[in-house]
This record gives sequence, C-alpha cells and structure tokens, in this order.
Amino acid sequence: MLRVIVLFLFIFTSLFSEDAEEFPFIGVTVTTQSIDIQNVTNQNETAIGIRYGRQTVDWRTMFSAEFGSNGYKIFAMEIDKILMDDIMGMPEFRPYLGLTVGSIHFEDDANTDSNGYFYGLNAGLIIYATDNIDADLSYHYHKVQSFENLDNIKGGTFSLHYFY
Repeated sequence: MLRVIVLFLFIFTSLFSEDAEEFPFIGVTVTTQSIDIQNVTNQNETAIGIRYGRQTVDWRTMFSAEFGSNGYKIFAMEIDKILMDDIMGMPEFRPYLGLTVGSIHFEDDANTDSNGYFYGLNAGLIIYATDNIDADLSYHYHKVQSFENLDNIKGGTFSLHYFY
C-alpha cells in the first residue's frame, strides 16, 4: 500500500510542470454507492465529503474524504485525464476517465469493524457553471482489498468545486 501512495504522490507532483497553468479548487461531494458484501445482499450507503485538488487543461488530481453512517469513512487520491476536449468543441462540458486509490473504514450489519484499501476506475463529466464553479457527475468502481467479506464498491457522485 505504501508503494501505491508514493507512486500517486509522485504522479501528483509531476503532472504539474512549471509551464502548465494550475487551477486549485476545493469542493463538496454527495455519494451514493452499493457495497458488495459476499453472501449478503448489497448494502447501500450515502456519504458526504470534502475535496481538495488541482487541475490543468488536460489533468486533474484530488484528495477526497467521505463520511457516511455506521462508521463508513473513505480517504482517496484520484487522477483524472480529461478527454475529447478538442473533439467536443464545448469547453463547458468535459468528459474524463480516472484512477483512484484509497483507504476505507467500514462497519457492517454484524458490527464487524474493518479497515482496508481499494483501487479502481472512475468516469464522469465536468460541467462548468461559471468561471469559478463546476459541477462533476461521476461513476466509480472500486475493488476492495484487505476485507474478508467486502468485495467492491460502486456508485455515483455529485460534486461542486470552487476554483480559487
């Protein structure tokens, strides 16, 4: 896990060269997801969170913290590649694909308290409302490790970001 974190931190710092214009942002998120627990029906979880990130014309990196009920907590690092910017011809709508790695704390219905980590993919659409505010609609699929019964987490996220 330490190697993955070091790799993401290296990528995070190397994505932004001195020539690229950076746009730092903070944001809030609302996430609804299905947690796939083996031998049990899927459990749905809604969480709220905060975000900090930086964006260039082609890349976006961010750190997120999400908090739900029953002790559900996620801390994640995400790197997104903005796609088809020239093809779409509409700079206010920007699709992206990304990679995520993070840690999770989860307590299931049997009050089993567990910690682990996850990695996964995400895809979404950035919609610019103003010069300083964007909305982000995304879908994610995370493969969970270090849990005996927890296999994956998938769901959607709505975020609002403020560029400063």
